[in-house]
Amino acid sequence: MFATNPQVNEEKALGEVKERLRARYAGRSPAEVSLVVDKTAAEFRSARIRDFVPVLVEHLSREELGRRPVAAR
Repeated sequence: MFATNPQVNEEKALGEVKERLRARYAGRSPAEVSLVVDKTAAEFRSARIRDFVPVLVEHLSREELGRRPVAAR
């Protein structure tokens, strides 16, 4: 059995969070969604327990994107 790298798994999970939120907030630029997710993930950088970081990042990012006004295109 191969050992898995938790950091790689977390990065993959955060990438999946970005994809889900880009689909959910299609009216926003992918760059804006990525910025919100990255900023939110940075808040958990020093968390010792990492298991739920992607779930928390998705939840908080969804709240942030829902509060932001949509820029006119």
